[in-house]
Amino acid sequence: MFLSRPNRFLVLARIGGRRVAAASRDPGRLDRLLVPGARVLLAAADPTGRRTSYTLMLVRRGRQWVPLVPALANRILEAALQRDGVPGLEGARILRREVVCGDSRFDFLLSHQGSRLWTEVKSVTVVTRRTALFPDAPTTRGLRQLQQLTRLGSAAQLVFVVQRAGADAVAPFRERDPAFAEALAAAARAGVQLRAYSCLVTRAGVRLDRPLPVRVD
Repeated sequence: MFLSRPNRFLVLARIGGRRVAAASRDPGRLDRLLVPGARVLLAAADPTGRRTSYTLMLVRRGRQWVPLVPALANRILEAALQRDGVPGLEGARILRREVVCGDSRFDFLLSHQGSRLWTEVKSVTVVTRRTALFPDAPTTRGLRQLQQLTRLGSAAQLVFVVQRAGADAVAPFRERDPAFAEALAAAARAGVQLRAYSCLVTRAGVRLDRPLPVRVD
């Protein structure tokens, strides 16, 4: 059970009658998910060289589990690409991972339809009124990446992986980061490909589900 979050990298939870500390990998505010009393799933970790013996993995929201490890979004997309199961990216293959372009590092460089496609993946966990919103907190790094993608135009794409059910579209969280919202609209005008997908989530795993529209207005 979730108790509190002293800072964005640390959460306090209760296991039975014992209070434990767990590392938090998601830098977002998570104020709509991590509420006192929420059920959480922690993974045991080797405490050597770290402050905690657990890592926060999932939080229960209503009837569904929501992953709170942003790096999972890359793995989810990569697994779907290897199965050739990403709508709109049929036949795409990974040329390189963690690639540097300009002043940014992107998750993948893909080959798709005979061209190279610089690809950045973003994990989304906030859903309001069936719209998934990103980012949950101001992101200087995300803004810089988006500006670099804009310079690449149609040779670049931004992929939002919504790690939960209940969303019918993805949009910028303008209230949390207006600069990112404006940059996303500029990227769309420059020809950057914007894609989004929902996920099926269980305690046993997460997999890519269906494509969602990205709204930038």
